[in-house]
Amino acid sequence: MKVTSALLNSLHLNKVYYLLTGRDLQMIRELFECLDIRQKRRIDDAQFMAFMKHSSDLNTKQIYSVFDMFDISNNGFLELDEFYLLICMLIAIKDKQEKEFLFRHSRTCFELLDEDGGETISRHEFMRFGFIFNFSKSTIKKIFNEYDISGDHELDYEEFKIFCLAAVDKEREKRGE
Repeated sequence: MKVTSALLNSLHLNKVYYLLTGRDLQMIRELFECLDIRQKRRIDDAQFMAFMKHSSDLNTKQIYSVFDMFDISNNGFLELDEFYLLICMLIAIKDKQEKEFLFRHSRTCFELLDEDGGETISRHEFMRFGFIFNFSKSTIKKIFNEYDISGDHELDYEEFKIFCLAAVDKEREKRGE
């Protein structure tokens, strides 16, 4: 996934918490209010589609998948807190820090990837949403072969945390840190 929004280019996550500052949050709130043309304190899938078409290189199917993933309350809309999380993730992707974001927010990311709420991530769930963290299908298969310690073809949260730690280490190795 590539982030193409000029607006997001000026934003960066705090290096300790991988979240936005209060000042940046105010800007995101104003963006959210601009997208919320009905002034209902939420945006629907059409508004989300327009924003993501402008902000990323995702196709329509992928954008709908992202919408479903971030619609945590499952009400067909994104509220400000859900939108904020998405923006943080987009900024992490833009700054090539998606693995660090994944590690720092492993519980939240685990819950986002766990589409059915079964407290595990199946290969199918990871295949459906892994593109958000720039994982290829072959990488996802490798992850399951390497980190599915229990052998049940699903990652529980502990297995996922181990994977996140390894992903950060590999990313840092690639950057020569």
